[in-house]
Amino acid sequence: MNLFSEKLKEAIQSDKHFAVFRKPNENNVNLYVQDFSSKNNFLFHSFDSKIQKVISDESPSKISVNEFSFDYKLNLKNSPNFNPVQQREYQSLIQETIDAIQSKFVRKVVISRLKVVENRSFNLLKSFSNLLHQHPSALVFLWRNPKEETWMGATPELLLSQKGNTVKTVSLASTKLPESQWTEKEFDEQQIVTDFILHCFSDVKDVKVKGPETVQAGKFQHLKSFISGEIPSNYSIQNLLRKLHPTPALCGMPKKEAFEYIIKNEGYSREFYSGYIGIENSEKRQYFVNLRSAQMFADKIFIYVGGGITADSHPEKEWQETELKSGTILNALED
Repeated sequence: MNLFSEKLKEAIQSDKHFAVFRKPNENNVNLYVQDFSSKNNFLFHSFDSKIQKVISDESPSKISVNEFSFDYKLNLKNSPNFNPVQQREYQSLIQETIDAIQSKFVRKVVISRLKVVENRSFNLLKSFSNLLHQHPSALVFLWRNPKEETWMGATPELLLSQKGNTVKTVSLASTKLPESQWTEKEFDEQQIVTDFILHCFSDVKDVKVKGPETVQAGKFQHLKSFISGEIPSNYSIQNLLRKLHPTPALCGMPKKEAFEYIIKNEGYSREFYSGYIGIENSEKRQYFVNLRSAQMFADKIFIYVGGGITADSHPEKEWQETELKSGTILNALED
């Protein structure tokens, strides 16, 4: 505890680049402070794949989730000027996207937006601790680059993992509250993701698919299938990552057309939202989709939210879904 605490305190006071995180369904919080060793890596990869940043730590520290209780203050920079889209504008974009899908231009597009809220001097480490307890099955992270960006989130989705010759991923899509029922729209949306992953796994041997099944993530339920296979020893995991990212759950289908539509029409930069987060060491590599996350500033909090749009989508329902998704961050914030 003392070693972890001192290391975290020193990183904050010295304005060092660090990350604290807890892997899904584990009980330890890990601390990586930048030492450029390339021994253990925690990486941030942008949605458009133009930026990748890495924190390396030869000797990471860890403590149990229940021991993580700190109130050190982090000095944050002020937010850039930004006017988020309002409900009417967002619903108008959703309707335009539905029209594009119905004209057969694309099959699915993920449309996102920024929800901007006041930062009422929230304590990031206390808020991070709340995320740990509220989302035990998520990758919960706080990424701190003092001169550039500070992000926090709880993502429910694995993009890819590799241990030895075994690779695993999940097809996670569709969102509903527990009291409602799945419809054909949600099953179709999830099948799009599954089909895309199986196409990317065309060079992978002994591919197995289990699901879909209903899983809980915070207040929401999603449809999830588990996909695994075997790769040759000389196979590049980076090649598989390039094929997978961004998946239809982040971008749409077909990927190229959906990506170009997003860049042209969303009206803002997603930055690291719906990119991926990597945890790499000599034994294992794991990559998670950067969802349910926010960028933290001294005066504002930028919460990134979105949803998959298909021909059966309804603009007002899509707005309400993004409002609900923002609760992952909002419900964790603490003074």
